[in-house]
Amino acid sequence: MASIGPDQVEAEARALLKEAIERSGWYPILSDAERDKRIEQDVERYWHMMTQEAARRLLDRFEACSRVACHRAGRAQDVGSGASLGPSGRG
Repeated sequence: MASIGPDQVEAEARALLKEAIERSGWYPILSDAERDKRIEQDVERYWHMMTQEAARRLLDRFEACSRVACHRAGRAQDVGSGASLGPSGRG
């Protein structure tokens, strides 16, 4: 079972919210510096609203990495056992 800490969820939630706000085009009349400041304030206030999505993404990422690791481990066992070799000893 994956163990994902609250710090990881918070960081992912903040990143998701910031990305969403930046893509949305909020605060179009502000200068870049003022817009960035407002976005950071919004992220500070509302990041917790993205925690479920953040946790889901982290788990999906963890599971995808686990599948790749298992697949690679399985291939390594095949190579080590000679299972992928033909009768001549060649692949």
